Amino acid sequence: MERNQPNNVRVYGVLLRAGKVLMAAEKVGGRDVLKFPGGAVEAGETPETALKREFLEEGNLAVTPTYLLHVPGTLFSPWTHGEYTPIYYRVQGEGEPRTPDHETVELIFMEPTQAIESGLMAAPEIRALKRAVNGEAES
Repeated sequence: MERNQPNNVRVYGVLLRAGKVLMAAEKVGGRDVLKFPGGAVEAGETPETALKREFLEEGNLAVTPTYLLHVPGTLFSPWTHGEYTPIYYRVQGEGEPRTPDHETVELIFMEPTQAIESGLMAAPEIRALKRAVNGEAES
């Protein structure tokens, strides 16, 4: 029996500290955006393993996924003009993020309302951030 796999599975982590959220400022599809650290789930990886790997690659930061925040299903990205399937986790981690020189992302802690009101976040990220701030899990 063949299983249908979702398209372009991406995993992201919401890290909150002292009332601020860790955001990744980068260019996606030629557009400046704010998103959470994370990226593609590679063949043979679980979303949780991919999330840990992505945080290490993007920010030299070890994290532990604590609970599932939001799984909106397969969506069409206005940034890349392609389908993707995002999964959002609340994560915990200590230490300061240090982005390697080869990464094109800037990791910054910012106020959640500042991130939301920036106009640089996609709707699924906003939903995940609001759930994280309110301590809600995916139902």
